[in-house]
Formats: sequence, C-alpha cells, structure tokens
Amino acid sequence: MNPRLLIVSDERELRTWLRHHVEILWPDAVVEEMEPAQLQLPASSVSRKDQDLIVLGAQCGDALEDPATGLEPLRQLAGRDDMPPIVVIASGGNEMTAVRAMRLGAADYLPRSVLNAQRLATALRLSLRTRRRPSQARPRPGKTLPRRIDPSHLDLPQYAILHKLGESTRAAVYFAYSITLGRNVALKISKPTVEGAEESREFAREYAAISAVQHRSVVEIYDYGFHAGREFIAMEYFPCGDLKTRLQQPMSVAESLGYALRICGALRIVHGAGLIHRDLKPPNVMLREDGSVVLIDFGLAKGLETTGQQTAIGVLRGSPYYMSPEQAQGLLLDARSDLYSTGVMLFEMLTGNKPYVGNSAVEVMQQHVHGPRPRLPAQLAAFEPLLEQLMARERHKRFPDAAAAYSALKAAIDELATPAAPVDAQAGGA
Repeated sequence: MNPRLLIVSDERELRTWLRHHVEILWPDAVVEEMEPAQLQLPASSVSRKDQDLIVLGAQCGDALEDPATGLEPLRQLAGRDDMPPIVVIASGGNEMTAVRAMRLGAADYLPRSVLNAQRLATALRLSLRTRRRPSQARPRPGKTLPRRIDPSHLDLPQYAILHKLGESTRAAVYFAYSITLGRNVALKISKPTVEGAEESREFAREYAAISAVQHRSVVEIYDYGFHAGREFIAMEYFPCGDLKTRLQQPMSVAESLGYALRICGALRIVHGAGLIHRDLKPPNVMLREDGSVVLIDFGLAKGLETTGQQTAIGVLRGSPYYMSPEQAQGLLLDARSDLYSTGVMLFEMLTGNKPYVGNSAVEVMQQHVHGPRPRLPAQLAAFEPLLEQLMARERHKRFPDAAAAYSALKAAIDELATPAAPVDAQAGGA
C-alpha cells in the first residue's frame, strides 16, 4: 500500500513528527506538507483525486462556549466536494471540540496530549479504509452481506445491523457487521430523543476515554461519528457475553476471586491512564474466550483531576446497586470508588446476591451510605477482611489503589489453592 497523505499544520515540529511516523508505517507513502494559510491559494491541490488522507493539526481553545475554536481549516476542507478523510490532531480543545470536529466531517479526532505512534497508526489505518464514499463500498469477495433490520428507522451506511443487544434511555447497542472492516462489531447509536450538549459530551467522553487507553483490558473502538443527527460508536464485539450473564449460573470461590483479580488488573490500566470508570457493574465487564475480562461503557468516565465537575451526573446515571457511598452522595470521586464497585461485584459473585436491594434507587443508595454491609456466609468468612477493604464505607479504609487490591486478591487465590484452605469450593448461586 502506497497512500498519498497531506499534512496540514502551522507547526513545523508536528509536521516533521507526523511525516516520520507515516514513513515508518508506509515507507513508500507520498507525503506532502502544507500550512493552513496555503489552503486558500489557487494552486493548492486538495481533493480525493490527489490525496488518500489529510492529517490536520488544529490549535483549539479550551473554552466550553466556543468548542469550534481552531477548527476553521477543517471547516474549509470538509466543505469542499470530493474530500479524502480528514484526521484532526488537536492541541487544546475539550469533549465538545471533539463533537464539533466529527460533526464538521472529521474521520477521527486525536487530542495531541495523548498522541503516540500506536494511536496515530490506528487512526490513519482506519481512516484510510473509509476513503471510498459509502455508495462505492462493497463487501469483500465471497462475503455474503447479512440481512439488515431497521433500528428505529436509522440506516447507517457501512453497517448491516442484525439485532439489538441492549438499550438504555439514551442509546441502543446492536450486533452489526461492518462492511468497511469486514467483521462483526457492537454498534452503539444514540436515540432520536437524545438532544443537548451533555448527551453529546457523554458519547465524546466515551470515545476520548477509550482512545486514551489502548490495552486489551479495555474495549477497542473502530469507528465514531454522526449520521442523520445521531451519534454512533462501533466497537469490539464479545460473543462470550458479560459478567451479568455469567452470574446467572453458580460460580466457585476460585472463579469469583479470579474475576475480581482480572477486574482490578484492568483498573490498574484505566487508573494509570488517569481515568475513573464510575459505572462499573457486571454488564460492563465483558468476557473473552480465554477467560480475560474487558471493561466497556466509558460514557461516565472522568479524569482523576476533574471528577468533581459533574459528579451529579454519576448520581443519576450510575447503577445504584454498585455505586460507592461517595458517588451516591454526590461527593468528589477518586479511583477508590471503582474499587468499591468491584467489591460489590465480588460479594455478588461469592454469594449470588447483591449486598443491597430496595424498592427504589434512592433506597438502595441510602443503604450504601448508611446501611451495614451484610456478612458473608460462615463458609466464606475468611474473605471478610478482603471484602471490607474493598467495600469500606469510608474510602480511606479501602485499598489505596487497584494495585494493592490486585495483590490482596492474588494472595487470597494462592492461599485458596493450598490443601489447607478452609473454604468450600462452591460459592453462592445466582
């Protein structure tokens, strides 16, 4: 493959860095450079006929009131006929800047603050795959395109939507086939009733959060964009299902501890990237065939340094069954809130029951804040100290971080494997 790329930026350092990494990816690539001012020149040749991809460096402000600051070159390019895909690399900007860039026609949006060679390569490869217009796309030879269904009257180009996997008040998730990628995907689409900046920020937040953490413990995103006024995200599909489905069958103590261990391992990656998930629950823990776990649904995720700005959203949107006491009270959150949610899941895996139930979400949340934690059955009493350090009401009594929780869980698993382990092999049923 010998792609033709145009790099547009007024920063010479960025142009040099991009050219270097493009030529590593494709040694025979044809790379041109241009400053944004040159786009206005009559001699500038920018079209699908001359380039396969444009990489645009944008200087964006951080002000929420004007998220389009710095995107004028994108507006100029995307407004022309017969444009190749455009990947935006933004200095500054925020979640709303990402939303505006995608609405203006960007194929991808990469914050420069998290840019590295791997993320750049992924974005460029995916964008090059979509360089043909939707009407020109065809399935791979020999591939029979699955029959479509009508997902609330949305016909999304490049995707054959097969059936619904689940939905919330704001979005639906479908099992779909990507014509461009030639593979099955999970396709999350916002509902027509969803309007307003906050909902757009949630989709943009999920996209930005997952893009910033490239690890097999976090779901992979293939595509993000807008169609007919609605947002969509195409991501990795997991045929083995989620932890919620697994909980419908009895789970041994070793399995319970093993899942909790792997969740904490995933949290080490997420927290290490500066994020808090804020909505950990069994449906958001997907399973691979090799037994590993993958975290999904980062729509409520926030940076460790900004978690106090929109905590109220988490109060309303997080699951009350797995919500930490501080989240239920609308307090500032830190990584230990995710550890509390992990402890709730461990309790459910060990016993087959949620620790707190009630007749309303408020009643359940109040139990997290004020109610005593139910004790484990007598045969599981050896795990009370472990569970207490995960689910302590006062967060300073919990494990300090996911690494410490991981070490404690591993020690419990090692002890369980010894012949003298005083615990039955079977935990509670669902």
